[in-house]
Amino acid sequence: MRKSIILLLWFYVFSCTAYAVGSASTERLDEVAKRGVHVMPFDLEKTLHIFNKTDNGGIQQVVAKETVGSRQITLIRQHLADIAARFAKGDFSGPKRIHGDNMPGVKELA
Repeated sequence: MRKSIILLLWFYVFSCTAYAVGSASTERLDEVAKRGVHVMPFDLEKTLHIFNKTDNGGIQQVVAKETVGSRQITLIRQHLADIAARFAKGDFSGPKRIHGDNMPGVKELA
């Protein structure tokens, strides 16, 4: 069950961010970043997001730019655990708040 939730989490993250990054204008990316502040508790300016496509969807890595004494690592871990728990319950409201109700992949996840 846990492995399935993690795979779903990675699939979701990749599908929505690949959409946002791959085909979006600068204005759209700015809009997504502004909305993301209300969903992700960590500082987007202090993190690096890496996306890799896989055969089953994709993998996102969220990396704190400063690791020594950084609260960002704790916030990232808490956020990913929270999102995984929400996904397990079928709650995709956070990603929808960032990317909109028509976000690619959200219907398949639900």
